[in-house]
Amino acid sequence: MPQNTLGLLLPAILLSLTGGSALAADTGAQARQFELTLDRQLSALTNVVCHEEIERYARKGKTTNQLDTLDANVELLNGVEGYSAIREERKPLRLFQLPSLLQTFSFRAMAEVPGTWSVGEIVTLLRIVRNAIGERAVQVRQDVSSNLGPATLLTFTYPASSQRWYLKRNTQTHWMPFEGRVWISPETGEILRVCWRANDLPAEAGVSEVLWTVDFSPVDLSSRVLSVPAEAVFQITYSSGNRVDWNVTHFSEYRRYGSGSAIHFDR
Repeated sequence: MPQNTLGLLLPAILLSLTGGSALAADTGAQARQFELTLDRQLSALTNVVCHEEIERYARKGKTTNQLDTLDANVELLNGVEGYSAIREERKPLRLFQLPSLLQTFSFRAMAEVPGTWSVGEIVTLLRIVRNAIGERAVQVRQDVSSNLGPATLLTFTYPASSQRWYLKRNTQTHWMPFEGRVWISPETGEILRVCWRANDLPAEAGVSEVLWTVDFSPVDLSSRVLSVPAEAVFQITYSSGNRVDWNVTHFSEYRRYGSGSAIHFDR
């Protein structure tokens, strides 16, 4: 099986959103409000751990097979995802190319897993959305076309040169241009869904489209309700048109972790 990996980076890049009409001003106000919501959410998503289970599928011609199931713990430390206790079919994976410390907690740990996988759904994805809004690279409109009901839809695009999203196939890294879409509840201002789509990849990648969709739902984290990923679908369509690989990831068991101390003394 070819190894396909999804990656995210956050280098600085500036884009512009033009327009001086009242509609553009209203769009800017909506974007700034959501920017503040994202700031609060990213600030709250520290020292959080959850569990993810990844069902991996492949369709070749008319035949579809479930390949296997991965699961791992995802730990957020200072706003960065780390992956630990990675298992395939409930059996621990031995990652020979990484030192033992990095196997225990590392973004890089997933890079040693064979097959197709993705990382960054919980905070890295949101940081890139946040950056797009901060750079005024978004457009805002109302949308009722999805199965989410009435929603506010933010859209943005990044070129491959921005180096925001890459596909690594075997040993080659291919930076992808993509369109991002974010559906937001008009009532609560919380994220409902994020979808990224890339379909203009280099011919040598052998891939015609990459589609990544993350659905969010509210979770109570220490008496604070946050909208966090509940399910994600990462799909790769090959240029031959004869094969599609996709993963369905389920997130659960969100909780905070940390330590506390108390000092007692006699008067």
